[in-house]
Amino acid sequence: MTIPAGAADRPSESDVRAALERIVASETFRSSPQLGAFLRFIVEEALAGRGASLKGYTIGVEALGRDPRFNPQIDPIVRVEATRLRRAMERYYSGDGIGDPVVIELPRGSYVPAFSRRRVPAAAPVAAVPAAAFGGLSGRLTILGIVLAVGLLGVSLGIYAGKSGAPGSGATASMDTWPATNALPRGNGLPTINIESLRVLGTPRSGSIVAGALTEKLRDAFARFDTINVSFGPRPADNGASSSVPSPDARPADYRLSGSIEYAETATTILFQLIDTGEGTIAWSRTFDQPAAGTDPSAAEEAIVGALANTLLQSYGVIRARDRAKHLASAAGDPRYRCILEAADSFRSVDPGEHDRARACLEHLTSVDPGFAVGFEFLAVVYFREYLLDFAANAGDPPPLDRALRAARHAIELAPASGRAYQMLFVVQYARRDIAAAFASGDKAMALNKYDMLTVAEYGGRLIMSGNVERGMAMLRRSADSGSIHPSWHHFYLFLGSSRSSRHGATRRAVCWKKASTNPRSSTGCCATSRPAACGAAADRNRRTTPKRSADISRGCIHRSVAESAPRAGRLRGSPQYRAIWYPGAPPAARP
Repeated sequence: MTIPAGAADRPSESDVRAALERIVASETFRSSPQLGAFLRFIVEEALAGRGASLKGYTIGVEALGRDPRFNPQIDPIVRVEATRLRRAMERYYSGDGIGDPVVIELPRGSYVPAFSRRRVPAAAPVAAVPAAAFGGLSGRLTILGIVLAVGLLGVSLGIYAGKSGAPGSGATASMDTWPATNALPRGNGLPTINIESLRVLGTPRSGSIVAGALTEKLRDAFARFDTINVSFGPRPADNGASSSVPSPDARPADYRLSGSIEYAETATTILFQLIDTGEGTIAWSRTFDQPAAGTDPSAAEEAIVGALANTLLQSYGVIRARDRAKHLASAAGDPRYRCILEAADSFRSVDPGEHDRARACLEHLTSVDPGFAVGFEFLAVVYFREYLLDFAANAGDPPPLDRALRAARHAIELAPASGRAYQMLFVVQYARRDIAAAFASGDKAMALNKYDMLTVAEYGGRLIMSGNVERGMAMLRRSADSGSIHPSWHHFYLFLGSSRSSRHGATRRAVCWKKASTNPRSSTGCCATSRPAACGAAADRNRRTTPKRSADISRGCIHRSVAESAPRAGRLRGSPQYRAIWYPGAPPAARP
């Protein structure tokens, strides 16, 4: 609808156009004429009363110069540029435009701009949140610091409007729920589990599992995972039974791990129960049966500890799943943990909006709490995905792998005993082709937390891509046997390793290349076991004729050894066909 001239509660068309000219003439937009063209087009269309026609196809063809055959479901350029435009406008209104009387914003989930008058007096710029702890984030943190300090101004500008209401994004905390520096609860914000001593029933035999030793191993193992705090339950008495004396370290816990060990004539039965203390319910239970004697008790204890750690504590484990359901359905809980859950949720999708929200909340909370080590770990993952999926970066940002490297290293500085921080450093260094340093970091990660089977799988997958197939396959099988839930790409590592180690690999590869000319879906990934140069050439040929065929071939190429195919992988990984293959469950509209 055309804006009525002189309306009291909204700007006139001339005021909007004047605001538009100030924006496109600013330093932020002069360096990106395509963003200026995007903004000018949607503003003029809205002023002309054609806001309803602002769809992805229209913008792609008329504003961004795409061919009339442009398909926004395949080519994500409009969504990518819309994300960049929102970021650029955030920077403008936090800098050059902080005193503009008229505000133009692009709500998330829509291409129709909104216009409003500023309803509060222009405020002088406020000192940015210090970024000394992590220099690579200074530009982004400056914006967030200003918005935080001038809260009413941020609301009136609507800079963060829509963060909690993007279609399909689920309940997500908006900027309004993010805390000020003095609003964070004490501690690191992560959940606490109280590991109680096992109740002992019966008399242990020689060579049996010892209740006290098993309890201590559980506490040690769980403490190696840095997304959980471990507190101590009742101390064991000298005979291994529980005592009623509480530990002085005991603290209110979100979960309790309790259990019993029963010694019988022929078998020892160990029962564990995970209790959600907030709900007063048993969230999970499991029983282990061991022979009464004749086995190595230390090995049996290690197996039990590994099974519990990977079932309960992994990214796809029981505790994370329950907390995700509880915390993301409301604004409850510590904002740092809620941000971690939201970021982990964003890793399941390729939605650039979810990526932006994860990045914004992590950058904000690591500036508010500079000691938030887990936040820096997850920030490294966010930046790595920005590289992997070719998400649009902020103007002036260093390369995403440089930011990921700094975040991972800073996480290690804050938590030098964190296996996951070293795992993230391993992944980033491998992507940067610093192979020797990467495997050294991976070795360190596994030494710090031998129970983390996701790290073992990541290490094994990269061994396979580097040519050490047999050792990599052994590590992947060991990780799979642990019972933990793994992401889909770990299964591809298994496929790749199986194909490359087959005695009939050469014959299978020949068949693969023959099939690829007619039915690439049936041979997805097998080209990765053969010639990377030929694979890339086939992908390029097919991309010009059959994009889907290119995607199937490219998927294998990209996961070839870094030393051999990383340059070509870099050119292919940003294609929408690549994303369609690697995220087959996501609807086209949800892919970046």
